[in-house]
Amino acid sequence: MLLKEVFHLNPNEMMFKVHETLLKFSISDFALITGLNCAEYPSFCNEDGIPKQLPFGSSWLCSKYFPGKSSIYRGDLYDFLDQNQVKDDTDAIKLVLIFIVDYILLSKKDNKLVDKYLWHMVDSLDMFGSFPWGRKSFLLTLEYLKKALKGKQTDSQQDVIHYELFGFPTAFQIWIYECFISLPKTIISYNGPKIPEFAAGRRHSNPNFFL
Repeated sequence: MLLKEVFHLNPNEMMFKVHETLLKFSISDFALITGLNCAEYPSFCNEDGIPKQLPFGSSWLCSKYFPGKSSIYRGDLYDFLDQNQVKDDTDAIKLVLIFIVDYILLSKKDNKLVDKYLWHMVDSLDMFGSFPWGRKSFLLTLEYLKKALKGKQTDSQQDVIHYELFGFPTAFQIWIYECFISLPKTIISYNGPKIPEFAAGRRHSNPNFFL
C-alpha cells in the first residue's frame, strides 16, 4: 500500500492512489478505527504532546519498583510485569497503563527508554485517562509510515530488504482492510459493524493476497 502513496499538501494525512481511486488516511480514520481520544493536546503540553513542566528527578512509582534507576528501558518494564506480581492494585493499574501507551500505542524498539513524562503523568489517573493518546499515537504512526520506504534496511542473514514501523501501525492495516471490503475471507472476516472498528474484524494468519 505504501508504494501507492501520492503527493498530498496536508502533512498530517497520507493519500494513496489505487486503480484511479484516491484514498486518504487521516486522524479521523484513526479515531474511528481505534476509538482513542484524538482531540487537541491540552494547554499544559507543548506541540509534541509532552508536559511543559515536569517534577525534577524520578517519579515515586519508578523509584518504588525500579530503585536506583533513573531511566527504564521498555524491555525492563516488560520483563518486570512478566515476572512479578504487583500487590498494590493502583500501582498495578498505573504500570499497565504505561505499558499499554509506551509498548503498544507508541511502540518502538525494546532498547529505547520509557519516556520519563509517562511516569509523572500516571500519578494522576484522571489526567492520564483523559489525555489524547490517540493523537500522539496517530502522529507517531504517520511519521514512520511516511519514512518507511526511505529507511529500508537489508537483513544480511536472510538477504531480504525490510523496513520498520512504529507507533500503532495495526490501525493503518485495519484501515486498508476497510478500504478493500471485498478482500477474501482467507485474510480477514468481519463480525459486523462495530465502534471502534478495531473490533469489527478478525485477521487471519498467513494471508496470500497482496495489495
